[in-house]
Amino acid sequence: MLLIISSISFAGIMSYLLSNFDIRILGIVSVFSIAIMAICIIFIILVSRNVGNTLEALSQTIESIIADNPVDTFSTIEDTMLSKLQSQILKLSDILKSHSIKQKKEKDDITALISDISHQLKTPLVNLNIYNSLLLDENLDHSKRIEFTKNMENQLEKLNWLLESLIKMSRLEAGIIKLNTENQSISQTVLQAISMLSNRAEEKGINIIFDIEDISLVHDSKWTQEAIFNILDNSVKYSAKNIEINVSIMKHELFCCIDIKDEGDGIIESDINKIFTRFYRGEDTKNIEGVGIGLFLSRKIISAQGGYIKVKSILGKGSVFSVFLPIESE
Repeated sequence: MLLIISSISFAGIMSYLLSNFDIRILGIVSVFSIAIMAICIIFIILVSRNVGNTLEALSQTIESIIADNPVDTFSTIEDTMLSKLQSQILKLSDILKSHSIKQKKEKDDITALISDISHQLKTPLVNLNIYNSLLLDENLDHSKRIEFTKNMENQLEKLNWLLESLIKMSRLEAGIIKLNTENQSISQTVLQAISMLSNRAEEKGINIIFDIEDISLVHDSKWTQEAIFNILDNSVKYSAKNIEINVSIMKHELFCCIDIKDEGDGIIESDINKIFTRFYRGEDTKNIEGVGIGLFLSRKIISAQGGYIKVKSILGKGSVFSVFLPIESE
């Protein structure tokens, strides 16, 4: 543009001088015009080179991001447009990378979940297939037929319970289940969980003592009941006969604490952080019926309500599961 303007100006001046001819003035103007044109040409070359270098630097920055080795081509100290552009490109790269990592994790979680579910369903299905084959034998003794039929019924009940637990777990993990929280008695919720387990506790001669303090707080009664039941079920399952399980509720400044204290076998310290993971079962629990879903569900349910669970345990003396639910400020 400058070159065009200079050329037009030079042509105009030359036309004027030729009409008013003066050789000295004409020479001075010619030299001046040539100098301006030379400066313009040099300026255009420098600008083009600078733009080329800038584009090359941006290209190197993008290539370093693609190679997963981001490099700060432009100074991050200087507050220039190029440094801002570089910063925005790097931030965009970090966002895309985090999304990619999240998607990979979700994919891996789904793969692991499908694998775990297949493994858990395999045992009861194999048992059902075996009993079915035995019952097809026409020469089978009547008493054995009844025994195998009852065993099949037990396996079907286990399979039904397992499927229900897996569905709950999958829906909680996928965020499909929406908690319906309202201000209601947490004492009644805990009492309902205890009543669901009373028959099983009586069979082992276990006495569940509930220290009642009527406290109301915002929570989902149905799902909180499920969480408390799962913890109590573990306490009954892993405790000896004719012992006591103490359940108490205390209100603190920010949280309501539900303590479930048993006299069971206790938990190895290295296992305490693992017992809430999906399908985890300690080495010393292999002979006790279970699949390792209950505590996982409990943690998910309580966490979804802004709470958490703490465990204290002494091997051979029992455990205390403390469920903390938040108390909303008035």
